[in-house]
Amino acid sequence: MDNRERFIAICRGEEPDYTPIFGFPGAPGMSGGCMARTHERLVQAGMPAHVGGCASLVTGNPEVESWYHYWGTTGPIGLDFSLAWGEQGFESSTHIENGYEVIESENGSLTRQVVDNDVTYSMPEFIRYPVRDRASWEFYKEKTEPRCFMSRDQMEANCRRFDDRNRPLHVSAGSTYGRIRGLMGPEAASIALYEDPELVHDITNNSLQTIREHVFPLIERLRPEVVCIGEDLCYNHGMLLSPSHFKIFFGQYYREVSGCAYANGAEIVAVDTDGNAMEFTGVAASCGVNAIYPFEVKAGNDLFALREQYNDFVMFGWLEKESVNEGNEHHIVEEIMSKVPELLQRGRYFPNGDHGLQPFVSYTSLCKFMSLLHDVCGNPEGEFPRT
Repeated sequence: MDNRERFIAICRGEEPDYTPIFGFPGAPGMSGGCMARTHERLVQAGMPAHVGGCASLVTGNPEVESWYHYWGTTGPIGLDFSLAWGEQGFESSTHIENGYEVIESENGSLTRQVVDNDVTYSMPEFIRYPVRDRASWEFYKEKTEPRCFMSRDQMEANCRRFDDRNRPLHVSAGSTYGRIRGLMGPEAASIALYEDPELVHDITNNSLQTIREHVFPLIERLRPEVVCIGEDLCYNHGMLLSPSHFKIFFGQYYREVSGCAYANGAEIVAVDTDGNAMEFTGVAASCGVNAIYPFEVKAGNDLFALREQYNDFVMFGWLEKESVNEGNEHHIVEEIMSKVPELLQRGRYFPNGDHGLQPFVSYTSLCKFMSLLHDVCGNPEGEFPRT
């Protein structure tokens, strides 16, 4: 089997020759590299310097193949082109204040973050958001409308490069509540659901129209194995909005995306959300979703309970990322052995860390974690030293 065939087999509840350590961009677990400072720590502790996967918020993660090869992991293929671009965007200014970097944008947003946050990444402090009312939304919308569009012939030439693939292809289908929360902040977004539903519908319809025009043609032509929606709509006790609000405001978006995906051969429509997704799993399933990642441990997720309720759901992650941090090595065996063997037996599960490697990672602990996980998965890949 190649990586694509293994991925499809697991999504369908079939048995592959071995289980891959698979992770998505944005929540790669141990699979797809780490932030630059974390990468430096691993290299200083013994990981060969040629191993890539060194990410930043500016450059992204441009080279992960050597990480895949060394750690015996894998991930999906992503597109390196889009059908629309050329947004005008916003001018911004940055200054240092009391040891922090403060970013002011012409859209009115004001953000404070640690210096060099692009290579370390901790959550910034969003003091003021881009969208605060109807006028600020209209300004934002006008400045972010694409002005350049790819022709059908150009699209075909780009798509042909992905036809003969041996890894699953994923296509992003945007965001609903996640976009609104990012534009307005969680408090204002919550209030808008009640006090300005027309604005919420307008933002969502704008997103859906963009997906119809510039993403659906790619799904129809490329027939990707995965269509992803990025939301982060859960916190440590559950959803940030009620299930009824989700269905009222975002149900049509999800039904159209999932309908297009499945009609064109997609194995899964997956949602990226942090936090406790126990309730959201059922809500998402009712709107066409059949996969969620990364199922964070500390948020109280329970994949055993979810598997009892949703037998056909595809699940990713749910292994505590902090178990590979310095001083936590004694948690590794229990973390893997109490979860992975049973979930693999039940099927439709991709084991991995529940988000991404942290700056406190220990190279020795990561080797131990990956050694045991590969053994349990029957996975022979990787060059890292087995322990």
